[in-house]
Amino acid sequence: MFRLLVAGCVLALVAFNAGAEDKKADKAATWLREANGIDLKFEFGKDTATFNVFSGDNGIIVKAKLTKEKDVVTAEFTDVEEKGSFPSKPKKGDKISFKWVVKDAVATLSELKGADEAKDVLEGEYKLKK
Repeated sequence: MFRLLVAGCVLALVAFNAGAEDKKADKAATWLREANGIDLKFEFGKDTATFNVFSGDNGIIVKAKLTKEKDVVTAEFTDVEEKGSFPSKPKKGDKISFKWVVKDAVATLSELKGADEAKDVLEGEYKLKK
């Protein structure tokens, strides 16, 4: 379950990157992905993100502070909320980083660090919610 949370966080970071490229800084961007029965929804603003990682009614909502350098996004978790039963959730203060590349309405997350056990869920393509 920790990897689900990490996946959510990564998506949020991805959303952050896309949002930084969008001149509409006050408008949040939302990125979606489904992987291995896990629904990922990431919403991000200029320098913050919210990651929703759910499997049915069970999941986590993680808020993070974001920084970006070139194509690499780093997220530091500032709040973690569990919904239902989520066995392995991240902690406030945990950090992850990943490479985020956006082309049109598709973003690719790769080179995830800090959550190796979540790579198969988090790494891959995300679609921009319109």
